[in-house]
Amino acid sequence: MTALAAAVVSAAAGCGGKEQGTGPLDEVDAIVFIERAARMDGLGDIFQYESYVPGARLMKLSPPTADGTVTELCCGDLPEYEGADIIDYDLSFDARSIVFSARLSEDQRYGLFLLDLESGGVEQLPTDPDADFVYPTFLPGDRVLFATNAVVEEGAPQFEDEYERRTTLQLGSVAVDGSDLQLYSRNLSHRITSTVMSTGEVLFTQWDHLDELNAGQLLRMNPDGTRVREAFGKEGTGITNSYYKAIEAAPGRVIAIGSSRDRTFQSGAILDIRLGETHEVGGELWADIEMSEKNASTRILTAQVPLDDEASFESVGRYYNAYPLNSKDYPDLLVSWADGPVQSDVNGAAGVAPDFGLYLFDSKNGTRLPVYDKKGTWEINPIPLTPRTAPPEISPAGTNGVDDDAVLIGAMNVYSTSLGDFEDGAVWGVRVIEGFSGEEGVGDDFGLSEAEGAATLGVAEVREDGSWAALVPANVPVHQIAVDKYDVGLRVEPVWITGRPGESRFCGGCHESRSATTVIEPGITDAIAIGPQDLMSRVPRFERVTTEPTRPVGIPWDTALQPIFDNKCAMSGCHDGVAGAANKSFTITDPESGQSQEFIFNLTGDPIDFAFGEAMLSGYSASHLSLLGAAMLELEELDLVITGDMPTYVLPGDARNSLLFGVLNPPRQFPEPDLDDRLFPDLPDHSVEMGFPLTAEEFRLLVEMADNGGQFYSRENAPGLQP
Repeated sequence: MTALAAAVVSAAAGCGGKEQGTGPLDEVDAIVFIERAARMDGLGDIFQYESYVPGARLMKLSPPTADGTVTELCCGDLPEYEGADIIDYDLSFDARSIVFSARLSEDQRYGLFLLDLESGGVEQLPTDPDADFVYPTFLPGDRVLFATNAVVEEGAPQFEDEYERRTTLQLGSVAVDGSDLQLYSRNLSHRITSTVMSTGEVLFTQWDHLDELNAGQLLRMNPDGTRVREAFGKEGTGITNSYYKAIEAAPGRVIAIGSSRDRTFQSGAILDIRLGETHEVGGELWADIEMSEKNASTRILTAQVPLDDEASFESVGRYYNAYPLNSKDYPDLLVSWADGPVQSDVNGAAGVAPDFGLYLFDSKNGTRLPVYDKKGTWEINPIPLTPRTAPPEISPAGTNGVDDDAVLIGAMNVYSTSLGDFEDGAVWGVRVIEGFSGEEGVGDDFGLSEAEGAATLGVAEVREDGSWAALVPANVPVHQIAVDKYDVGLRVEPVWITGRPGESRFCGGCHESRSATTVIEPGITDAIAIGPQDLMSRVPRFERVTTEPTRPVGIPWDTALQPIFDNKCAMSGCHDGVAGAANKSFTITDPESGQSQEFIFNLTGDPIDFAFGEAMLSGYSASHLSLLGAAMLELEELDLVITGDMPTYVLPGDARNSLLFGVLNPPRQFPEPDLDDRLFPDLPDHSVEMGFPLTAEEFRLLVEMADNGGQFYSRENAPGLQP
């Protein structure tokens, strides 16, 4: 029996409730839900939260049937809450209080409020009035987890997400009495909709964006914000773009919503996700053995609901959320559902908002029984008003034992990997790259690639036993690239990691087994015995920039790379934009209007501009377009045709397989530069053949540009940061 089912039975017996019935809601005296004004705007993707429309209420339905009595719990009878909009809430473990997030007026932010269900009293927790605090969740030990756009890194702006460029949400917690507010470390994009699992860990949704990766994955962490780990979505477990609003049905088994990241009014299909190996306990399905992303699996419970951003059909609709009432093989669910297309562009064109109401869903037969649906409003987030067993408290994580302010990262053995073997001795070091977003003054894009901002904090040497260790700044997202002695990436780890001050984020290897527990102690590896390398761990944010040519941090295209092209590539008769054997071309054509424009390979810094209807490009140089290529423009989606023979010379995030470095043969960089030792021993170096040889440092800049994402802008040349 699940904790939820046990709580339901206990509550019914202890309160003199209804006699034992046969339906999944028969033993539930009441449910709580939000009645929120229907809306069209502000919900363009699952991570947006600034959708204020006044008039939301917390409601109770008792009994939870179509003929039950609806009672308002909060807060229409309180004048100061008349204009409230409630985005989310959670019920305490003892079912005596509710924490909710509300915005009281247009000129205020979302804050946190506690409702005492016995007295009806409401108090606001003291949070920053200039920041939003949303998606609250009760934690064991009288604390509340939340998501907020408040900034943990002093003096730094909050990150902006990749596409909408909206201020991102990160996690934190506060005591229920309003004391001890803590802001946790940050992901590059949003972190939202958390739940507490039976282990005491928190499961939440994280927007992972790194080069081509762009999805909302499920992650696990300790309640204090440490030990963040992947749970579901990668390693071949995912079936759609994003997973959110997860609620545990049994240990290791959650019910979640899955859909496209955008256009779906934050709703989608219902998924039965198992975080580990599945087994039966007392007739219920648990998945609490070997919980790791590699062992995770899922089953779709609403087969007809689209998993992408296509419009759904009549009688199919989409589900806003789903609460498991049991953990049978096919569980019964209390859901919020809307009929019709439930897609922002389709509903917007029709001028009709979706109408979410409450239903009892039989996932085995795919049938819905109406519970409550008030026309013109959204009834969402239904929860049985019953106590439940609190999960165990997890003790706060200890410090890394090296530096209480920095984060210790590293691996016990980079050659322990689940993604194919490295040759012995192939890995010289691990390049650690800090990520940042449009808040740095760049604007919507860092260049033609999908990559975000990048700053190389340094390269940590792999020691004789395969270990490496480094200290990096706290609360800063970083990712890692294993590099060889030529400083060319061998494998990119497509995960942003971050840690709180003093935290250890050591792993077993390079993308090693996620089910293994890794404990690192002083002296256990060569890297720890020698001591971790300090990679700008105490350098303030806006000082983590390039200050000298031999220490690249950011790689500003126009000031770091363009001088190389000007002096050694783009002189007259070479790659100067004049058609010829050395300069291939491509042409963009609009088949409807017949308009066309040709681009010839050109490594000068000349500006490029074109406009075809909605497709416009400006602000970059001819060299940037020539090396990253027409493929980065994605013009096929706009029905524009690309023809020609100019290839893509730089593959963002993959210098090793980029054509550029089959032509320019990179030399050895570590432990010291050696121009006689080349990455491809049997291939020439075009720069030497042409009589304009590149230096080792010029090679390093070009290689790291490609491996780090092919960005045009960095902190060093961000338009919004320049005087």
